[in-house]
Amino acid sequence: MAQFQDVEYRQNSENPTVFLYTPGRPSPELTPAGVPAATLVGTGDGGFFQLGVHWALSQSQLQDLAQYIGKQFPDLASAPILSPESVTVDDVKLVLQMPDRSSSVLATASSAGYPPFTALFNVALDAARFAQTSMALSGREDVLKVQYDISGQSLVSCTATIAGDAQPDVQALDPGADIAACLSQIESAIADGHIQLAVTGDEVSPDLRDKTVSTAKDHAARALQRMLSGSDSDLDVAHLLASVTLSDTKPVKLLREADVGGWFSGRNSVKALVAATPAAPSAGPLNCTFKLGFDLQDLPIAFVQIASGSLKDVLRPPAFSPITLKLNPGKPVTITTKYTDGGQPYEIQINAASEMSLSPQQMGCCLVTVDGSGRKQNGAKQLKMRVKYHPTGNGTEDEHTINWQYGDWTDSWYFISRESGLGGVIEYSWQETASDGTVVDHPPLKTSQTQLKL
Repeated sequence: MAQFQDVEYRQNSENPTVFLYTPGRPSPELTPAGVPAATLVGTGDGGFFQLGVHWALSQSQLQDLAQYIGKQFPDLASAPILSPESVTVDDVKLVLQMPDRSSSVLATASSAGYPPFTALFNVALDAARFAQTSMALSGREDVLKVQYDISGQSLVSCTATIAGDAQPDVQALDPGADIAACLSQIESAIADGHIQLAVTGDEVSPDLRDKTVSTAKDHAARALQRMLSGSDSDLDVAHLLASVTLSDTKPVKLLREADVGGWFSGRNSVKALVAATPAAPSAGPLNCTFKLGFDLQDLPIAFVQIASGSLKDVLRPPAFSPITLKLNPGKPVTITTKYTDGGQPYEIQINAASEMSLSPQQMGCCLVTVDGSGRKQNGAKQLKMRVKYHPTGNGTEDEHTINWQYGDWTDSWYFISRESGLGGVIEYSWQETASDGTVVDHPPLKTSQTQLKL
């Protein structure tokens, strides 16, 4: 297993152009403005915290990894093909460290069962934990961390090498000795010590070790048989060498961790991302206002229903004006988004707070961004692109086309995924026209990333 930055990778033994990788640190879900999708709302005696995270490589990270591997393996027949290792995310944890250095798990969330393994936290906080979380969103590190607990398979290898002076063994056997006699002679030579057996691979199973040694002895016996018959002119009758490497997989547990404070370091995060709206402590009902926290653009949303117990109201188009419900603090609120595309509604539950700005993830919408500025800087004069969304769950299959000639060559829009993440695969292809009029058609590519950089 090799490493590039914090990403581990290995070459597929069956297909040398394929490289399997395991991502490093988790990353935050991003808002349309490109900042982490985090919301902290104060209620006077504490508050509520929402955070979206994922564990995958971005498009730029994949490109960097492919370029690095290409330089490390210059003899590849084609450009390296990257594929994520087959792993399972057991759970995703939000861990908070208090001023006394004690740590506790604020919340545990399940992730999507496929890359980018998106998870969404909705956490109620008391006053002390609210204050600590605020510090993390202000850029303080070693306070709040996201941990992915992962189950996977690790490739382990065992090598057995048999080497030494085989002259005594050649003299001890008849020229026509069969393979069984040669194998018995190899066993005796190893026991006698004039031929040595070396085995490497301390973490392998006894079965793999025994199989590797047995195979190496078989290879050595066949080499000895060729020495006897003189059928291989390349063999040195004074020296025998046989080396065998066998591999197997074993279950492993992985931990991938990220410091949330590092995501906000250097940002004006307190003002931009923390919406603290303290209210006087009250045991009675609280006026809770719900509004959209992003521009719906042309999304096919029919309406958004907010319900808690017998109380309910609706955010309706075209304005989707804010609504207010009188709810008990901390009581679960069900958000149901219904669409005009004929698909089923998307429903999640959150905790009630004095003001809630609904995020795209809470409404089953996934933001996709495309950056083609690099192609423009390399001399392209026009670029036509087609992006298709293939859901694996309940999302709505969709297609988006781009035709760039002027402007900054960037675009963003939403697909209806009906999940907190992508919930599917993006297929994209583009046609590029160079300054001399040359037209190049790039074949379709598939990715689970939502940020595409050409």
